[in-house]
Amino acid sequence: SSTEARAPQVEVCRRLVRPPFPSSSAAAPTSARACPSMAPVLSREEEAVEKAQKAALVKASLLHCFQSVAQHVMLIQSEPMLLKELCNGDMAETARLLANTSGLVGLLGLFVNQIGGKLSDIHGRKKFLMLGPIGNILWGSLVYMNPTNKPLVLFCRIMRMIMTTFSNTVMLGSAFGDALPPDEHKAAGVKLSAVVGASVVLTPFVEAAILGRTKNPRYSYLVLALMSLFQTCSSASTFPETLELAKRTKQAASNILSTINPFGFLNIYTRGSKALAGMTTIQTFQLLLDGKNMSDITEIWKRNHLGWSVEQSRNFIVLYGTLVVASSAIFGEKLLKTMTNRQYTSLTNSLNTLAFSMRGTTKTWLFLLATLPMLPGVNGASTKALASRCTSLAKAEGFGMGEFSAWSNNLRSLASAIQPVLIGNYYAWCIRKGVFPGSVYWLLAISGAIIPEIMLRFMSDAEIEDKAVDTSKAAKAS
Repeated sequence: SSTEARAPQVEVCRRLVRPPFPSSSAAAPTSARACPSMAPVLSREEEAVEKAQKAALVKASLLHCFQSVAQHVMLIQSEPMLLKELCNGDMAETARLLANTSGLVGLLGLFVNQIGGKLSDIHGRKKFLMLGPIGNILWGSLVYMNPTNKPLVLFCRIMRMIMTTFSNTVMLGSAFGDALPPDEHKAAGVKLSAVVGASVVLTPFVEAAILGRTKNPRYSYLVLALMSLFQTCSSASTFPETLELAKRTKQAASNILSTINPFGFLNIYTRGSKALAGMTTIQTFQLLLDGKNMSDITEIWKRNHLGWSVEQSRNFIVLYGTLVVASSAIFGEKLLKTMTNRQYTSLTNSLNTLAFSMRGTTKTWLFLLATLPMLPGVNGASTKALASRCTSLAKAEGFGMGEFSAWSNNLRSLASAIQPVLIGNYYAWCIRKGVFPGSVYWLLAISGAIIPEIMLRFMSDAEIEDKAVDTSKAAKAS
């Protein structure tokens, strides 16, 4: 009978589409082409195992992300304070050093992200995910033991920022691309945003307590090293390897140069579709408003233009983080589920424009008020809808997830190389020339919200929407 004739075909298809660790549904077309009449077939037991594996991945990713962000936030006041001491109280020189080292982080990140992302497609994700916390043990210890060595402090700042970003953003993005379908990828991204906020809420209490008790920022670096040691142990024991051996790429000798080429992200524009290139560019501009690009100038603004103390700055960071967590929990996933990619992106761009237009003020109440509009789209949340669409589209177009994640983050690094240098030196110029320094926030609004919104208007719905859900979402939104 026809049923009996198809039985071997069903078993072959099962073997083709069921990996040891679950791949996202975006990866299914290859197997589907091998058996065009079949969709992935999983028993209830297999579905339960797959669901549990995905849940374990997300849980481990949230823990890893929380600790990585904590290591960024741990020095948010201590590092500018230490550099100000090393610059003999010269704020313009401090701002210049912070800006230029941030720019160097972006440029060097091009190489690290490209090489690391490519190598993770060959050797797996987990070992590269561990580089950040292991490195921070070293960088924190070196600064703690040598707090008056300015070149060493700046070197460790550069290495810490590069490796923490790579092991967190690049590797988590690659792991999610390996294992999660688009909708689950979006939901996990919202949870990560909430975790970022939670880390921002809790870590300043630790830093402020250290600064209040010791009056010396070097001890924050000692705690950084201890936090990194704990993360090394926790991530090593909880994070699963998401890239199975059968799906790892083989490195040919003729392809060695592509591994070390920091401009490999140009493949998105030469090999990828117009839609993929356009959405990637929009996200790159949106990420100019990433928190790490603005943290230094914001700390300088709070201390020198608002006159805040260490405790007041800590309280603001805690309030801000609490609001980010609440916004992600209340609005984040709901907005992504009920709005189309275009509607979500335009809304967050508009809110960011309003917020940064208000933020360049010396009035504390207005600075605080400006925090509210930016909450749905802050710290890269404005990219969530397009990022998920880009990941599924890149996979469908044959890009490796580690490599594509590295290319995307290289563009992010390029933005991080330009933006802090631009705003830091613009701020220093304003101080020297007597120009209103709050205009630096207007520059941020133009580059990170207005320009990407203009670019979005030139893309069609067919390019930016998830095909399976765009019609239903548009109907709900209307």
